[in-house]
Parts: sequence; structure tokens; C-alpha cells
Amino acid sequence: MGLFKFLKLSFFVAATVVGALNFTESAVYIHFDQTPPPWSRFSSSIFRYSFERPDGSKACRNNSCSIYCERITKIFNFLFLDEQLDGQRLKSCHVGNLVLKNLTADRKHNFLLNVTTQNGDKNSSAYSWFIDTIPPTAKISSEQNYTNAEKITVDITFSEACTRHGGFSCLNSSNCDVIIDGPAHIQPASLNTIEPNIKYSFLLVLPFKSIYRRVVVTLADEFCKDRAGNNFTRSNTSTIIIHFDRRPVLVDLWSSVPSYELEINGVPRTVFATNGTEDLEVYVDFSIPVINSTEQILNALDVNVGSLIPVNQRTHGNSRFAFKLKNIASKTEIITVKLQASLLIGRTGTPVSPVNSLTFLYDCKKPGIGLSTSSENVTKDSNINIIVEFTKPVFGFGASVVEVNGGRLIRFKELSRALYSFTVMAITNNMVSVSIPEGKVNDISGNMNVASNRLDIVQSDSTPAISTALHSFVTAGVLATTLAAAALSLASTNLGEIARNNYVASDPSMNLHGMIGHLQVFVLSDWLLADQTIEYSETTKGLRWLIPRQKLPWKKNGSSLWPNNVYLDLGRFLKRRRRAYHAIGLINWSYMPQKLLFPTEIDPKFHGRHNISKENTPFGLPLSSNEYFTFFLRGEPLSAGNVVKKLQNYKGWQDMEMNLFWLSIGVGSLLLLHFVLLVFLKWRIGTAAQWMLSVPRFELLLLILALPCISQSAAFVIRGGTIEGIITGALLLVIPAAFILSVCLFLTIAVFTGSFAQYKEIIYGNAEEQWHKKLWFFIVGRPAYGKWFYTDGLPSLFLSCFGILFDDHKGPPMYVFVDQNDTNTVPRWVGSDQNGIGRMRAVSSDDSHEEMKIPLPMRFLGCARSSYIVLDLLRRVCLGVIAGSYSTHRSSQSLCALMVTLVQFICLFTLKPHIRRGVYIVESISLLSEASIFGLSLSMNKSNSIRAKTLGFLMLALLFLSFVSQLVNEWYALINFILNLSQPHKSSFKLGLKFAAKGLLLPFLPRKHWSRVIPGSSQAKSVLVPVLPQSRETELARSNQREPRVGQLSSMTATIVPLLSPSSGSPIVQATGTSGETTLTTQKNDMKKLRQLAKASFSGQSKDEDTNASYRFRTWSRGG
Repeated sequence: MGLFKFLKLSFFVAATVVGALNFTESAVYIHFDQTPPPWSRFSSSIFRYSFERPDGSKACRNNSCSIYCERITKIFNFLFLDEQLDGQRLKSCHVGNLVLKNLTADRKHNFLLNVTTQNGDKNSSAYSWFIDTIPPTAKISSEQNYTNAEKITVDITFSEACTRHGGFSCLNSSNCDVIIDGPAHIQPASLNTIEPNIKYSFLLVLPFKSIYRRVVVTLADEFCKDRAGNNFTRSNTSTIIIHFDRRPVLVDLWSSVPSYELEINGVPRTVFATNGTEDLEVYVDFSIPVINSTEQILNALDVNVGSLIPVNQRTHGNSRFAFKLKNIASKTEIITVKLQASLLIGRTGTPVSPVNSLTFLYDCKKPGIGLSTSSENVTKDSNINIIVEFTKPVFGFGASVVEVNGGRLIRFKELSRALYSFTVMAITNNMVSVSIPEGKVNDISGNMNVASNRLDIVQSDSTPAISTALHSFVTAGVLATTLAAAALSLASTNLGEIARNNYVASDPSMNLHGMIGHLQVFVLSDWLLADQTIEYSETTKGLRWLIPRQKLPWKKNGSSLWPNNVYLDLGRFLKRRRRAYHAIGLINWSYMPQKLLFPTEIDPKFHGRHNISKENTPFGLPLSSNEYFTFFLRGEPLSAGNVVKKLQNYKGWQDMEMNLFWLSIGVGSLLLLHFVLLVFLKWRIGTAAQWMLSVPRFELLLLILALPCISQSAAFVIRGGTIEGIITGALLLVIPAAFILSVCLFLTIAVFTGSFAQYKEIIYGNAEEQWHKKLWFFIVGRPAYGKWFYTDGLPSLFLSCFGILFDDHKGPPMYVFVDQNDTNTVPRWVGSDQNGIGRMRAVSSDDSHEEMKIPLPMRFLGCARSSYIVLDLLRRVCLGVIAGSYSTHRSSQSLCALMVTLVQFICLFTLKPHIRRGVYIVESISLLSEASIFGLSLSMNKSNSIRAKTLGFLMLALLFLSFVSQLVNEWYALINFILNLSQPHKSSFKLGLKFAAKGLLLPFLPRKHWSRVIPGSSQAKSVLVPVLPQSRETELARSNQREPRVGQLSSMTATIVPLLSPSSGSPIVQATGTSGETTLTTQKNDMKKLRQLAKASFSGQSKDEDTNASYRFRTWSRGG
């Protein structure tokens, strides 16, 4: 059928073409009198036509023509078909007119008229028109339906040209075919014709003062017609709504983590916390939809832990996006989600406003509990104070949760949600056990607690017998030794003055303030040791009078609720907790609130899941990362010992008062007694006390012993943290600092340069030593034969007053070499020169040995040995500061004390500064004992009671060993001194005690009886009297003879050693000396005569030693 139509169309086209070609030759003309317009909007068309001949006559009269009509509809540009009305071909046309109805609309139609006359003349004519019934319309569009601009461009595109009836025009705001509904107007001058009669554009001006409105832009109705006459009709696209919004694009970053209301520091705050991964969803809500995609928003999100994954759900027009947080490795994290809002843009073109980060707590770790107590494992207190410290704040903890066996709970106090305290009253002589079971309380995230450590404390009313015995023995030994040394010093002073002679007496073995100083270290260990047993603690408490430190008399007898020291029983628990805090990486030590307040209960209406934006939350602002850590992860405080500060508002003043009050009482009493003694001696015997009781030697001794107490007191008030305390503590520390600097300056001027004192030592030559002997000397020290001498011109009391700072140590030496193989050589302290009195020489019958100066390195070594006193003073100060700087016993405290002690021991072992080897040995024993105690404390674990008790006894043994070694050394020196008092009669301890007793009684006897006590004292003109030294070792003084000189040599200062002759009673004087820088220049025969005179003086002594007493001075000190 299609092929048939195509062939018929082809035939019609050919006929038309042929007819057109033959039109000029046709005898019939066709004239259309009426036709439809070329563009018609009607579906019916009327054709009127007529036929004429060339001469103008009608060709078809009386229906003499055959007329055929066909309507051809153009389907395609190249295809024409015969039109059939109602499915049939058009019949013969009427003559003159033809009406076509129900024509297909919106198509082009062709009307073909064929005429054939009776003569056979033929012609045809065609007419085309288009039936257009679609009214014209237009589309209004803009690239920015949502904008924040002041002007936007609006495009109008017509579906077809609409030019009839005036067409589209827009002359001004009042004469424009565009209708504006809203706060906007058209800028007429901006009208632009893009495509004539089809496309236009113009600028729409939006008001600047309006922030958020909408504008409706539409076209008027029937303002124009198309060429078919169809009126313009508005469509849906003929209207556009422009939204202009200059408001900021807000974003709400929130999560599905449950939120709670807590009152922190009196301010309501919002807390987001969870322990479930199902709650870890993050939402991003925008007040205005954004143009960004989900992927772009994901890239704009930063999270510090894990990763975010988009959740497939509706975005509500690009205004809400959801993400899931995955891959969280740790069990406890403070998660912070940040949105880089600058990367996002709202649909109005406004950038997204910045938003605060979202912070919440994800914690699935159970809270740990640590119990600590201010009592020791064995205590005499019936009330045991216990601190409960949680690793993080918890809720629901009360007195009913605590399990107590062997006692009962009498006090409970909540200090914060992480810190509690209570007191347990123990049953006498019973074991008290305190613990907290598992699963009793929960943290903010809902995690239940783990079980706490168990405290086992034995309550006992009595002090361990071994502690009482040991500190009583030490106390008795110290007092006895001190009193004995003072008594002998006083006796020797009296004997020397009554004999009308200054004395030179020394013993390098004395180490009195060294012994007391080491005992002070053991007392300070009560603050320094991290762990200690009750036996050791009670022993050191019994010796606290050495610091001194006791309760203030005006304070109540009851013990403080929280003593200064808290014995932690947390062990590795605290260490693990601190490591966990540092792993989080959120510790900010500059933010440490002083008081943390939490409500008793969480507000029930906010309990559980409560998803609410932070901006619209009805309660407080959310917490920051630091606040989450501070309030919910960090136990408060970091160590239970800081509870002392919080409970007592610790400022350190009371501890400082306990130290300084008793120090003032003790020092003041001793100074007053010393003053009274000096006044009494001046009145009775006309002289001041010497050596130990001299001024300022006695005051220097007290200052040295007070250094640990002063330093600890300063540390107490500085630790309190107040401005007044810091200033007071700094002023207190000025005392030891100034004293140490003064000692350094004194040693530099008086000792190092040799301007005031010179150390001389005998060196034996030609001595071969085996390797084992060298090794032994390397360990215990080589015997030294040394002595201090003061420079000529100084007062005789110089060494007596200031020798405590250096006379027991070696100094920059001047050696005197002696040939050990020469049996005729005798080392003696003889002679005099311009630089000093008491020159050391080796006196030989045949020759003499010169003194030799030492090289510079050896002089530096001597200066270092003299400076050992500075290191000892620094250690006393450092240990005092360390003991007062900590509020709790910590392992770091013991470690610091251990390091300080080891440094001093290394210096002691390296320098070997003491003249006497025995003093070096006892000092080494004491330092090693102290270091061992500090080391044992670091390794002590109270959880193993047997091992702890064993270590405690070992610590007591070390204390006992240190004290006994010092005590033996002191009494060895005292006994030697007493023996020296009995000479030259004989070395008798009994006789020495008798002389000492006489020396003590002399000031209390009338002067007329002195001659009876010491026969010959009235005739004696010059006597050398040995006196007890104050210092640890050699006490040196210069003998200023009151006897007229026997003879005077040029540039010679003689040392006079008068001896009483038993026959005549007249003094026989021995004089030895040197002139210039050489030794004695007298002839050898003269030296022999002098020695013979000396021998003769001892040849005829009386048997009655009491009536013919003489005092002989030893001129050198022996090492070993």
C-alpha cells in the first residue's frame, strides 16, 4: 500500500510539473477567488475559484468542465500524499467553491485543482497553507534562581515569533510585558535582543536592603499574536521564581552520641559520651542547601581518630549529610571532628559559615581504682585515713560500696567525682582490709569499674622494739660523743691558759659534724624514700630531733587528719595510668582547675540518647578536648598525695614552723649556753674557749648542721605555691647559698693561694711497693703525713676559729721528701721562715732535705681536695630541698637522693681528700650505706610483705653500720687525745682522764688552789698543752710564746718548746728555726748540742708525775 501511494505521489508531482511547463500553452486559466491565509488557526478552509480562457471568457459554462480536487498534506519535506477525507479520495469538486472541514491542525496543506474542458483543454493549480492552532508561549529562565547578588540576568525565549498585536515590548517599569511580583524591578535599559522576535534578556535588580525574599517574574497574557493569529498564552515556563538570600549559610555539626547535662564549676555544660560504636554517626546539616556533593563534603571533614564513611540516605535537598565513624584503634579516645567550611558553598553562592568542631568522648575502658593511705603497713593509729582515686570521674560511688574487714567506716567525704576520702576505725591489734568490688560505679560513658587494689594494714599500739632500741642507742651515742668532745676541749683550754701558754693541738681523726650530718641524711630519708617499713620509719622518727622537727607545742595533741606524707600503695597502677594519659596526648599542664564540682546526679531528662544540635541546645555549651580529659579521663589529682594540699589548703607554713621553731629553740639555747660559757671563762681564767668552743667555730658548726633543716623549710613553703611562701622560701635559701659562696671565697683566698694557711706533707722516697699493696692503697687510700700551717703574722686563733672548713682535708701541698733508707733521718715539724711557723723538715745528723714545690696539676688536685667541704655542704642542702619538695613519697625522690649521694661518693673515692685514712674509710662506709638504702627503697614492693620486711631490717643494719663506724672513729680520736694529755709522763688513759677532770674543775676553784691541782703552774713560764680538736681531723694553731726570747737571729722566728727541768725547775728552752727561704743554717755541731739538751731535759724526771707534770706537743700527725 505504501508503494502504491508513493507511485501515485510521484505521478502527481510529474503531472504538476508537466502542467506547469505547459501552463503557458494551456487554454484554460484557473483563478482562485478565495483561499485560506497562508497561516491559519482554523481547521476549515474555503476555496472559491473560477476558470477563464485567455480571452477572458468563462471556460466552464453549464458545467461543461470536469473538475477534480485533491488535498495534499506535507508530512515530510520531500513527501506528498493525496489527501483523503474520511479515508476516501476527494470526489469531484463543485464548480466555483469548495469547503474543507476538519483539516488536520498544525500541518501544512496543499490544495490541487485539476480542470478539463470539453475541448480537452487541461490545467491545474495548487495552493499551500499551514494550519497553526498552537498559541505562542515563552520560557523565562535564569542561571541563578537562588542568589545573593544585587542584579541577575533573566532570559525570555518565545516558542515562535509573536509579532502581531504589538509584539513583545518593555519600555519602562510601568509599560512592560514582564510582570514582577516582589521587591525587585527591571532595568529597562538592560533589555537586549539576542534573537529577533524570539529571545530577549534583561537585568532584574534586587533590593540591597532586603536580606531574604523571593521575586516572581512572569509574562503578561495575550499581549501578542503569532502569524496564525493565535494569542500569546502563558505556560508553566512563563513564570520564574527568584530567591535572593543574603543570610549566612549556617551548618550544624552533630552526632548521635548521647548527650547529658552536668554542672561543672557551677555552670551547666553539655557532655557527649558513649562506649558503643553504634553511636558514632556524624551529621552535617545546612540552613540552606549547598551545591557540593557528598564526596566533597566528606573531603571537607577532618577527624583526629578513625575515618568517616558516607551513609546512604536522603540528603533532604542537599541540606543534610550523614557519615559513620569507623576504624578506631584505641579504647579511649577524645574524638574531634572539624569541618572546613570554606570549601563549601550554599546554593545562593554564599560560602558556608565556619562552625565549631564537634568533640565527644568515646570510652569503652572500665575505670580503675587506686586505694592509698596515710598509714604504714603496720601503724599505731586506730583511725586509718584512706584515699580512693579513680582513673576518671565516676557516678554512684558512696560509703556503701566500700568493703571493710577488721574495722568500720566512720567518715566518708567526696572531694570530686574522681577522688574520695574516708576513715576506717581499726580494731585493736587486728588486720584491716579495705577494697572496692568490681561493677559498683560507672563513668560518664557507662563503663562499670574494675576491682580496686586491696589495702591490708595491721594496727598495733606499740612501736617495734628494734626501732626503739636503735634510735635510743644512736641518740645516746651522739649525745655522749658530743659532750665528751666539748668537755675535753674545755679542759684542754683551761689547762693551757693556767699554764700561761697557748697550745697547738690537733687530731685529724675527729669527724663530729660529719657523724651528725650522716645521721641527718638518715632522718631525711623518712621523706626521701619511696617505700619503707615501719621498723625503719619509727627509727628515723625517733631521730628527728637531729633536724630538728617535732610537733608544735601550741597545736593539739591529736594527729593531723592528713599528714604531710602519704604512703601510696598504688604501685604500677599509677604508672600505667600516667602512660595512658600521655598516650592520649591531651595533657595541658597550664590548665589545671583547682576545684572540680559535679552534680550528685545527672539530670534525668537528659539521660540517654539525646541528639540535639549544639547551637540549639537548651543547656550549657559542649566541652572542649582539654575539658573532656580534665573532667572525665584524668583522675583528680594525678597523685593522691596532692590531696594534702586540697584538704588542708596546704601552703607549707605549718611544716616550716615545725622545723624553724625547734631549730630556733635548739640553736638559740646552744648559743646562749656558749655565750655564758665564754663569759664565765673570761671571768675565771681570763681567756676565751678554744677549738670546738671557740668563736666562730662553734657557730659555723651549728650553721653546717642547720643547713638541711633550713633547706627543707624553704622547700615546704615554696611547694605551697603562694607568693608569700615563694618569697619566704627564696629568702631562706639565701642562707645556705650565701654560706656556701662564702666558704668558696674563703677557701680561694685563704687556702688555694696559700696566703693564710699552707698544707705540708712528708713524702718518703726510695720505697718499693708490690702491686697488691698499690691496689690496696688505691682502694683505702695511702697513708698521709701532713699538717696545716698558718702564715706568719696571723693571730694564733686563726686555725682554731676557721679550721673547721679545711683542716681535716688535704690542700695544695708542699712536699718534704725523706729518704726512707736513711736511719738517721727523723721527720719533724721544725724551723721557721718568713712565710710561716712550723716548717716541716727531715732532720739528719749528716744532711738535710729541702722542701720542694709541686707542679700545677698537683696543686689543682690539692685545691679540689680542700673544696670537698663545699660538695658536702651542697649535698646537705640538696637533700633538704628534695625532702621538702614532694608531697608524697615517689620513686623519683629516692632516685634523686641516690644520684646526689653517688656523686659525692665518686668524688670522695677519686680525690681521697681526708688527711686521716680512717676518716676516709668511715666516710665511704656511710655514703655507701646511704646509697644502698636509697637503692633498696626503689626495689621495695609492699605487696610482698616478707621481702619488704627483710629489706627493712637490711636498711636498719646499714644505718647501724654507718653510725657505729663513725662512733668508733670519734671515740678512737677522743681516746688518743686523752692519752696525749698524760704525756710526757707516760701514755696512760687513767692519767689522761685525771688531767681532763682537773681541767674541768679549775675554773670553779679559787686561784690560790690552782697550784695544788697543777704543781709548778705558778713557776711555769711556757707550756705546750694538747687540746681536743673541734674539727673532723687536724686542729692546728700557732704558738705565740709569751716567754721573752732567748736570742734573736736575723729574720728568724723561733718556735719555743720550753721543758721543765726536774732538778732546778727552771725552764730549759729548745729553739729551732730557719732563716729566709732556707732551713736552719746553724752548724751540725750546734744541732747535735741542741739534741743533747733535749735528751738531757728528760733524763732526770721525778717519779711523781702529778707534781712535775709537763706537757709535750706532738709535732706531726701520723696517717693510717
